This record gives sequence, C-alpha cells and structure tokens, in this order.
Amino acid sequence: MSHGKDKFGEHYFESTSNYPRAILRGRRIGLQPRFWLRYIKKRKKGGRLLDIGCGKGFFLERAEKFYDTYGIDISEYAIEQAQPRLHNTKLYIGDADQLDFDRDYFDIITCFDLLEHLDSPELAIKKCYLILREGGLFIFRVPNTDSYGLVWLKENWHGHRDQTHVSLLSNEEWGHLLGENGFSIIDRFYDGLWDSPYFKVIPDFIQHIFFKLLFTVLFPLLGILGIKLPRKWGENVILVSIK
Repeated sequence: MSHGKDKFGEHYFESTSNYPRAILRGRRIGLQPRFWLRYIKKRKKGGRLLDIGCGKGFFLERAEKFYDTYGIDISEYAIEQAQPRLHNTKLYIGDADQLDFDRDYFDIITCFDLLEHLDSPELAIKKCYLILREGGLFIFRVPNTDSYGLVWLKENWHGHRDQTHVSLLSNEEWGHLLGENGFSIIDRFYDGLWDSPYFKVIPDFIQHIFFKLLFTVLFPLLGILGIKLPRKWGENVILVSIK
C-alpha cells in the first residue's frame, strides 16, 4: 500500500469526514452487510471467505456465521477494534498486495473500499486471482468516477476528499484490470447518491434525508428485488467477478 500504516489509525476510521462511508457500509443500521451476505450465499453456500481491508469487522461479524472467515487490514487500530466483535474469524495485519496464503485457498474474496488506496491495485488483483479457487467469487467496491456526485461536488466529492485515494480509475479501467488478470465480470452495482450535501441552496438536513438516508435504505432493498440503480446514480461501483 502506498501510504504508511499510521495513515489508517484511529483518526482515519473515526473522523467525521468518513461518516457517510460509515453509514453506507452499514455500521449504523446493517443493511449493506446483510445485502452482500445474502447475495453471496445465493452463489456460494459455504467455504472460505477473505475480507481484504476488513476494517472494524462489521461485514465479517455476519459472514462468520456462514463461512470460514478471514480478515486482513493494514490498520492495527482496525484489527484491534474488530477482535472483540469477531469470534470465529482469523485476523491479520498486512498489505493487500502481499497476501500470504496458499494458491486456490479461498472460495470468496471481498474487498470493499480498498483498491483505490493502492498505488498498484493490479498487484492486489493478481494476488487475489492466485489465492482464489477456480469458480471463486471476487467482489470489490471502488469510487464511481461516472457518478453525478463527482459532477456536483467536484473536488469535494468523497473520492477526492480522501487524500489516501491514489487510484481513481474509470469503470472501464477496472473492468480491464479484471479481464487482463483472468477474471470475468458477472454483475455490477451502483450504490446510490449518499454523499450529501450536494447543493448549497438546500439545507443540509433535507439533503441528508433525501439522499443519504434514502439511498442507504434504497440500494439494498432494490438489490434484493433484483433492481439496479443506473450508472450515474452511484457514488461507488461494485464489481462481481469469478475466476
């Protein structure tokens, strides 16, 4: 990872600038982890699951009830916070592009909000390919550079606000990296316009209700119904691929 481990300490995880992302990940109401677990269970009933950039373990907290789970994060603080929450998950402190696991070891790899932090995300993708079994699922979420949010907020957009985001690639570039490294994309999601406030002339609390809260609930509910948001209506893009 391009930035030292000190960049991802307590201040990074608890900072108010990361609050929208915290809501999106389901730290407050748990919809996102539930949605992704439901999605994965439909395709893989069991096996080993690795969550790269696991943070404080909110997704793994639910996933460990159904899978043999592993989590890795560069942040010692995040792993310390995750340990009391998790009971059956093996946790590691380490870099995403230096995964020390056997070939063909995992059935599922998830990677939420991580690849944009890497100078060379392709190295992590290559590593994921090696440690994932044939037919295994690889799911990752990164900022969507086609978002209306970027158009409206410009340099204040969540993808640009976080100074540790060093690889903001286009949807096509992410797809190319997957294809060049042996993965086939089978699904694609856009997660809603949750990065409010967007407009100066409208009170912030109204925008938070209309955008942040609405899309936090709407995205997983629509996903369960098989309805996807349009490309420009997502602050992030989530790519689902298989080896």
